[in-house]
Amino acid sequence: MADLAITAGGLDGLDGLDGVEPATTVALSGANGGPWLAAYRTLIDAGAVVLLLDRDAPPAEHRRLLDAAGGGRLVVVDGDRVTVTGDPAPSSHPPGTVLLPSSGTTGAPKLVARSTDSLRAEGRRHARYAGLGADDTLLVPLHLWHAYALGWAHAAFEAECTIAAVPPNALGRCAEHIAAGATVLALVPTVARLLARRTGRAVPDNALRLAMVGAGPVDAALEERFTAAFGIGLARNYGSTETGALFSGAPGSPPGCVGFPLDGVEFRVVGPDGADMRPGAQGELLVRVDGEAWHPMGDLAAYDPAAGLRLLGRRTRAIRRGDRWIAPEEIEAALCRHPDIADARVYPVRHGTSVALQAEVVHVRGPGADVSGLGGHAKALLGPQKVPDRVRCVGEVPRGRVGKPLPPRALALAGRDALVAAATAYKRSELLFTLVDLGIVEALGEGARTAPELAVRLGLDEAACAELLRTAEDAGLLRPEDPVPTTAEGTGGVDTALVALEAELSRSWVTREALAEVVRSGAARRPFDREGPSERLREVYETALHGAAAHRRARSGLALARFAAGHSLLEVSAGPGVYHRVAGEGTYAGRGPLPDGVFDLVVLANAIHGPAADLRAVAERLAPGGRLLVDDVFLDAPEGVPPETRLDWLTHGGTAWPTEAAAAAGLAAAGLTVRRTLHLGRPACTLLLAARERP
Repeated sequence: MADLAITAGGLDGLDGLDGVEPATTVALSGANGGPWLAAYRTLIDAGAVVLLLDRDAPPAEHRRLLDAAGGGRLVVVDGDRVTVTGDPAPSSHPPGTVLLPSSGTTGAPKLVARSTDSLRAEGRRHARYAGLGADDTLLVPLHLWHAYALGWAHAAFEAECTIAAVPPNALGRCAEHIAAGATVLALVPTVARLLARRTGRAVPDNALRLAMVGAGPVDAALEERFTAAFGIGLARNYGSTETGALFSGAPGSPPGCVGFPLDGVEFRVVGPDGADMRPGAQGELLVRVDGEAWHPMGDLAAYDPAAGLRLLGRRTRAIRRGDRWIAPEEIEAALCRHPDIADARVYPVRHGTSVALQAEVVHVRGPGADVSGLGGHAKALLGPQKVPDRVRCVGEVPRGRVGKPLPPRALALAGRDALVAAATAYKRSELLFTLVDLGIVEALGEGARTAPELAVRLGLDEAACAELLRTAEDAGLLRPEDPVPTTAEGTGGVDTALVALEAELSRSWVTREALAEVVRSGAARRPFDREGPSERLREVYETALHGAAAHRRARSGLALARFAAGHSLLEVSAGPGVYHRVAGEGTYAGRGPLPDGVFDLVVLANAIHGPAADLRAVAERLAPGGRLLVDDVFLDAPEGVPPETRLDWLTHGGTAWPTEAAAAAGLAAAGLTVRRTLHLGRPACTLLLAARERP
């Protein structure tokens, strides 16, 4: 398998990397697996300065990071094929340095330089703790270009054992390696949770003797679920991109504990004055590796000689209230222990000299859920100074590339030209709406071509019509007619149904007045929700968004869900209902309450953000073995969504589960697991298939 790399005796180099010069920068990108490891080992052995790139990041980010590293060549590994582009560029770093992009609390990447010696030392620490030997198979379902996974790759190099590297979402391949005899498993909490859900409670035959989690905390629920699924608990690991692995703790350690220092690691927990804190007291964590300088880790921690080091949260996120430091992570973890909370974020809101704790939670029943009981839940788990002053339901918690909650964004106005362009942009849309309203768009599609022809046909003033058409041509809405048209374009490619919808919205719900009212009163009390859509808006909405493309998507969705004759179907939709029409049977539910009963397939077509935001209630409608299909647009679509769509979302769209990531977290909290995801069309509509976890 391409996942496997036999490290005993080293890895063979790949063709195309023979001419790498020492101390020149080489960026490396490619899929997880043996070829990537071979390329990486070849480059560091050649003395190159290796910049590790996220394969899934866009080319613009690759270029930006390579520029930040001083320029150089790009190596792309695709299977056994290696592509090298760019010109050699000398580096200011010593030969064999590895540059790791790392995200801080703002989510902005920075480059961290690690020496080959420090990576090898980290590998030896891992190998000694895990007892790795040549007969072991180390399974790493992580991106190898991330620091935690790279440390384990060096552990395999040091132990000369077999390493199998698979992408984090390749759960099937991961299960195959476990069944084939993998002995040590390195993973992160998200992957551990997904693997346990996939396996359920039927423990497969396996030879695992160690499963270690890094880059995140292990709570009691995850420990219990993973142990039930695989027969072994989760060991914990703690470190950083700058230092590598530092602490490891045995399975069953208390939540938040990462154990004891690895070989060669010293640590201190110090107070604001730099003095060492007594055991059990919290302070800032400093570490020293192999006798080098003390390094502040940026974490608040407390050390218990019996249980080990307990992490409380990031120093940069810590909140000062009086003479106490409060770790938001501790509060977030407590809130997420509530069975209805899928995610949480806590941050300070300062007003004058006072500091309030604000909590945002993602509730399994949607943004309109009652969260009044969360105060009592928090008081039962936290000290009085840690209980949030305000709890607010949101659709998602914004997170950075490595999954850390991001703080509220600090913003400033764009430049003058951008603001002037936005202030005048309405004139182009009003011009298009006028062309449609006057019948000019339709007449152009039926053969009229000139201002005099249009004026006569439509009863318009010829001079004013001519000026309007010249303006529309200058604005790019009209173009000179081709002497010999090659295709029949009808109305010039205009989607009149979509234009009609936008024209209606420009007069009703996407106006400056509506936007201001939403921001003043909040999305829960929007004018749209109080007054409801007009009959005209319902008509143009259904015409624009539930046409041929929706029917094609419905056929694809039913095939994806393996819907067959005799199965029961429930369709919940904010539109006219397409799936039950295509299927020729089923129960249709609009914006009203969900009907009673259980169904083999529940379809949420343009409904998960609003009518079917209560995922607990949706899950209760699934029969044993039933499936849930979501057909909707999400704000984290692969190609993104335009800002106009976000305005629709704010003023009159559903506010629940705005991203695929948020929807997956909500479904998991409701006992459902996402099985397949497809993106269709531009902008991409998402088909998301989920099923109930096996008991």
